[in-house]
Amino acid sequence: MSRFKFRHTWDSLRVSFWFAPAVMSVGAILLVWAINWVDERIPNAILLNSRLVLAIGVDQVRGTLVGMGTSILATAGVVFTLLTLPLSTVASQYGSRLLRLFLADRTTQIVLGIFVGSFVYCLAAATSIPAVVTDAKAPQLLVSVGLLLLVATFASLILLVQHISTMLQAPEIAAAAGAELLEVVQSGSLDEVGNAARLTGRQAPGTLTVNNTVAIQDIATVEKTMLETEGYPVRMKGTGYIQYIDPEDMLTLAGEKDLVIRLPCKRGAFVWDGEVVALVWPAGRFDQPDEFKLRHAFQLGHLRTPIQDVEYAVNQLVEMAVRAMSPAINDPFTAMTCLDYLGQGLALFAQKDKEASHIYDRNGRLRLVFEPVTFAQLLSSAFDMLRHCSCDNASVLLHMLEVIDKICQETQSLELRQQLLIHVNLIQSESRAGALTEPDRQVIQRKAEALQSKLNGPEQG
Repeated sequence: MSRFKFRHTWDSLRVSFWFAPAVMSVGAILLVWAINWVDERIPNAILLNSRLVLAIGVDQVRGTLVGMGTSILATAGVVFTLLTLPLSTVASQYGSRLLRLFLADRTTQIVLGIFVGSFVYCLAAATSIPAVVTDAKAPQLLVSVGLLLLVATFASLILLVQHISTMLQAPEIAAAAGAELLEVVQSGSLDEVGNAARLTGRQAPGTLTVNNTVAIQDIATVEKTMLETEGYPVRMKGTGYIQYIDPEDMLTLAGEKDLVIRLPCKRGAFVWDGEVVALVWPAGRFDQPDEFKLRHAFQLGHLRTPIQDVEYAVNQLVEMAVRAMSPAINDPFTAMTCLDYLGQGLALFAQKDKEASHIYDRNGRLRLVFEPVTFAQLLSSAFDMLRHCSCDNASVLLHMLEVIDKICQETQSLELRQQLLIHVNLIQSESRAGALTEPDRQVIQRKAEALQSKLNGPEQG
C-alpha cells in the first residue's frame, strides 16, 4: 500500500466512531484471556486475603459480571444521547462539513471506546467462566478488574460532559479546523513521491519518444509535443469528488511503458462518469489494461477530504465564518477567529516552495504533469465569499486587512504580494458598496492605502 492510500485509509478510520471502540473491544477480550491466565497461577488464598481484590463465591462471579455489564450498557445510552447533541449543533450552526472535526476528536472516541470495551470485557469474562467449576477457586482478579472498569466508565462520562461543553465553543472548533489546515499544507502535496527525483527547472532533462521518431531533450519541447500530438484519454468510471491521487502508481506505470501522463483535473474536483481525468503520451504505448491501472490511482467519493485537497481545508474555516456572518447568527467574533487561522495557513503555504507541476523519475525523465494548487486560488477561496458576507461589517473587513498584512510579513515573493494586493483592492471596493457609515469607510480606506503602499514596495529577501 502506498503512502497516499495509507493516508486515505487512516483518515477514514480517524473520523469514524467505530474504530476506537473496535480496537478497545479486541483489547478487552485479550485482557480477559490474560487475567484468566494470571488468575490460574496465583493461589486463591493470597487473593482472598488481599484488600485490593474482590472476594466472592464462584456462583456469584458470573452474575456480578453480567450485572456490571448491564449497568454499563444502561449508562451508554446517556453517552449516545450526549454525542447526538454536538453533532446536531455543529451541523446546524457551523455546517455539516465540520462534522468530521468532531468525529475525529480523540477524547470522544476514547470515552466511547471505554464504554464499549468495558461492556465487552464483562460479557467476555462472564462467558469465560465454566458452567461447572471443579474446585472452590473463583476468578477473583477477573471480577476485580471488571469493577475497576465500571468505575472508569463513570469517570469517563464526567470527562465527556466537560469535554463537550468545551468543544462546542466556536474558538475550539475553529482551532480544530485551523490545525487540520496546517497539517494539510505541511503534508498534503501531491509531489511527495517516495524516492523519486523531483526537478522543477524549465530545462530539466527528459525524454519522450513519439512514434519512435522524435527524441525530446527538455521540458519545453515535451510540452510542445504534447500539444501537437493526440494523447490517450483516460475516462473515469463513476461520479464523485477526487479525494486523492496516487502518483506513485502513476510513476510506476509511466516508467514501465516510458509514458508521460497529464492530469487535467485537480484534487477535490467533481468528475462525471466518462470525464477525461488523464491524457497519456504516446498513445500507441497505452492500452486498456494500462487504463484500468491508471484509473485505479484515483480515489472517488461523495465527500471531499483534506488528504491532498488544501482548498477543502480552507473551505471548512470559510464555511464556519460565512455562517457566523449570516443574519440569523450575526457573530463577527467567530468570523474574525476563523480569519486568524486562515491567515496562519495561508502564510505557511506562501512560505513553502511553489508546488511543482512536473514530476520526474529517477533518471530525470518527465513522467507526470498536473495542475498544482496556487496561492491565488487559496486567497480567493479564503476571502471572496466572506468579503461579500461582511460588506456591512467594518470590524470583519478591517480584520481581513490585518490578516493580509500578517501574510505579507511572511511573504517575500513580489508575485505573491501582488496577489494579496488584489484582495486589498477588493476589500476597499466592498467597503464602498456596503452599508457602512462614513467614518468606518474612512478607517478601512486608510488601512487599505497603507497596506497598498507596503505591498507595492520593493521585493524583500
